[in-house]
Amino acid sequence: MKKSSTAYLLECYIWLVNTLARGPISRKEIDIKWAHSSVNDYKQDYLPESNFHRWKSTIELLFDIKIKCNSNNEYYIAEMDESSDADLHNRLISIMGVNSLLKDSKKLRDRILFEHVPSGEKFLAPIIEALRDHYSIQITHQGFGKPRPYTFVVEPYCLKMFKQRWYMLARSPYDDEFRVYGLDRILALESTGQKYDLPDGPCAAERIFRQVYGVTMLEGGTEEIIISISEDQAPYLRTLPIHPSQREIEPINGYPAFSFNVYPSAEFCQELFKYGSDLEVHEPESLRNYFAEDAEKTNNMYNH
Repeated sequence: MKKSSTAYLLECYIWLVNTLARGPISRKEIDIKWAHSSVNDYKQDYLPESNFHRWKSTIELLFDIKIKCNSNNEYYIAEMDESSDADLHNRLISIMGVNSLLKDSKKLRDRILFEHVPSGEKFLAPIIEALRDHYSIQITHQGFGKPRPYTFVVEPYCLKMFKQRWYMLARSPYDDEFRVYGLDRILALESTGQKYDLPDGPCAAERIFRQVYGVTMLEGGTEEIIISISEDQAPYLRTLPIHPSQREIEPINGYPAFSFNVYPSAEFCQELFKYGSDLEVHEPESLRNYFAEDAEKTNNMYNH
């Protein structure tokens, strides 16, 4: 099946990022790698200079990855100073690198397994284009539990994957409110060709999602949530924190304890629920009572 021009260009951007991420490299070496790359569908003997600089500019604009040239005329990816941006920067490069390596190592594809994303990916390319070019889009969206779909215009601000689903954060030009839309609930999408302006100051996506676990945005402030967990399960939280605000505190009743400063959304509660009786909520009292009531309902269900 023939790839779309957008899909092909994304593969090219990923290939170039992965090539430069391995260290300073000359244009001649880039040409040699391009000639042997599986992404090189047109079997070019070298990477045209115009393509290289166009891809370089697009990568910097689209992914905020800075590509520089040293005194030896070798190209490399510049490191970022701020820790939060640097973490995202490094994770993005890592994802791109794995993707590119898999394409060049076809024999390994059945030995490296990823979580399946069931649907919604077909709208990724046009949404990324809208993010890049600042064009609003018209979508037809039917939320779960809604009797019928609705068609309306939104201004996309970011994409986020959560629990194997893609979500789009977008602003409504009708009421100036930010909302999140699951891509697997979008039935149709097209560009309006109308430009929109990004808000001043810090990125809207970062500001909105800073204290959120998942994609649900709640009114009101965050709460300090304190839990304790069994010794067996504590390493999972230490090595993969649930939320950036997570920090380990003094043990409670002899068990490892953690605190979070986050919105107590249903998604956050579900993440805690998965630990079952290995986890106890201590604060706030309202959340502790909620978990106690749910445990009682579960107990009654199985002992009915």
